[in-house]
Amino acid sequence: MQHSTIPSFDTWTSVFLLVSSLGFFLSIILSARKNSRKNNFPIILLILGFSFILFYYVLIWTNYRSIYPYLYFFDTSWYLAFGPLLYSYTTRFYNITFRVKWYHYIPAILCFVINTIYYVKTQGLQNSDGLENEVLLYFTRTINNPWLPALSFIIYLTTIKDFIKFHKNDKDSQYEATRKKWSAFLINLFFVFTAAYVSYYILVRFSFFSVHWDYAISFSMSVGIYAIGYMVYKEPSIFNGELLANLFLKETDHQEFSETTKEEFYSKLLTYINTNKPYLDNNLRLVQLADKVGFSSHTLSKIINEKASKNFNQFINDYRIKEAKKLLLEDTSSSIKTIYFDVGFNNKATFNNAFKSKYKCTPSEYKRKHLQVQND
Repeated sequence: MQHSTIPSFDTWTSVFLLVSSLGFFLSIILSARKNSRKNNFPIILLILGFSFILFYYVLIWTNYRSIYPYLYFFDTSWYLAFGPLLYSYTTRFYNITFRVKWYHYIPAILCFVINTIYYVKTQGLQNSDGLENEVLLYFTRTINNPWLPALSFIIYLTTIKDFIKFHKNDKDSQYEATRKKWSAFLINLFFVFTAAYVSYYILVRFSFFSVHWDYAISFSMSVGIYAIGYMVYKEPSIFNGELLANLFLKETDHQEFSETTKEEFYSKLLTYINTNKPYLDNNLRLVQLADKVGFSSHTLSKIINEKASKNFNQFINDYRIKEAKKLLLEDTSSSIKTIYFDVGFNNKATFNNAFKSKYKCTPSEYKRKHLQVQND
């Protein structure tokens, strides 16, 4: 859509090149931690795919696509995967055992295979002579129809909303409220992305459409996708009640409590923890614990901070470490991996760091020293 045929960057295309780079960086950040990589893998792929698409758009806007025609990033295949990827991520908040079946990705895979065959036969999209009458060309054009991704977006927006509606819990709790608003927030962001995508293929038919409209639409799409990525990065803090409390929860108990009341609340909390051991739940959140002891997340966080002089994660991990120490001494046949998972940790690095911080040695060293003492 550039007015000049000479490949070049202007202010806007330079900005979008930077934005696509930020997408690659965000996907790396989300992949940095093992546990985060496991939970957020669908969103990592979604952001990575859109970053490739945006970079592909930059090549088109700057006319560098004409110089490097073999640079092709399978944009339609990525688009067809976006809906299933968001569906896969969102459903885990409602049913941790639920897995999106492989056939949801058939359109994206089929599109990728057909485009790959076409890419090879055209020598990197540089020579399509003799393919005009081939069935392959017909299938390539059909599956790259821009309205197929639009239909996929709409289908999965509807599917996700129906899944949430079917699995909703009428229990009046802060965790339910947080989960509901969190899911709605992600759906709305994806709707912004979908609306921007559809608007392009509608507005491009009108005479007033220009490259600046294209930039504005692509910017809106970027906001929708990267906002999802950023919020997914902050998801643990949101569910732990440490970030954006006013966005996801309405707190009503900002009044100050007397020291006697705080002591009573803290005693109730300790009794519940020692009796029920909620810290053994690998997915325990502050809002969930608050529901169980009958406090708001604001009150519980405040009580923990003041009485234990720790934040929520430190407070819970202390109990997990104590439980791990007990198992290391009593169950010498179990592996370190089994123990750290059984006491509520999701990855070895976090467990080792927390254990070493408290006992000045790693769990393996602690276990080995204990065995040596027994043998002596």
